[in-house]
Amino acid sequence: MANKDPNDLETIIWPDDKKEMVFVAGGTFTMGSDVDAENAKPAHTVSVASFYIDRWHVTNAEYKKFIDATGHPIPNYDVPWCNTHGYNWDVDTRTFPEGKAEHPVVLVTWEDALAYAAWAQKRLPTEAEWALAARGLSARRYPWGDEFLLNHCNSAEAGWGGTCPVGTFSPQGDTPEGVVDMVGNVWEWTSSLYRPYPYRPDDGRENPASGKWRVLRGASWVNDATIAHAIARLDGDFLFYNNVGFRCAVDAGEK
Repeated sequence: MANKDPNDLETIIWPDDKKEMVFVAGGTFTMGSDVDAENAKPAHTVSVASFYIDRWHVTNAEYKKFIDATGHPIPNYDVPWCNTHGYNWDVDTRTFPEGKAEHPVVLVTWEDALAYAAWAQKRLPTEAEWALAARGLSARRYPWGDEFLLNHCNSAEAGWGGTCPVGTFSPQGDTPEGVVDMVGNVWEWTSSLYRPYPYRPDDGRENPASGKWRVLRGASWVNDATIAHAIARLDGDFLFYNNVGFRCAVDAGEK
């Protein structure tokens, strides 16, 4: 049983990883868009039950607790298709790069994210849950509203040129419920297979045993305003990248 934050009845502290989680009220909302990229079409209605979602991405410091507790492999790679400099963990100390404790963990595969979620007694959010958390029942374009605003997210316009500490753009970039960094900083793994819309949870796209690509949402520090919005979706046709991380969710009834 999670502990309620006495200052906010819509927030809980999850007991296993001690992360703050925010309540997202369920309902029927519009997912996708008829005017954006082809993979976001068509706009369609989806119903989602209430759930809790991590307030921010899983950080390096939080992932370190998981690594230490389980002996899980650290994010450390040398590959031609991804610049891992500045993001690889040290193989001797099994810890994250200096100065990046509060940055989102990156270079994590979908399987890594699943392993963390299992350790924390959580799960990855479905694509529909992610979309509801980011856009709300009003289907806004950004977590904060319908217009792109500078100093609201870590997109290319912010000039960081890499990840930044979670909450750097809070509270101005938060959702009304207080969820942080739903656009920008890092793309986020979801539980859902990358398939065309309309989204249907019963069509096999939530099959955890499938080895096919999963959906990434939220855009990142690499992307400019043409992609850094809450409608954009990407297929995870790679093992990991320097701008991909994750956050977890739980059913509302598990609080």
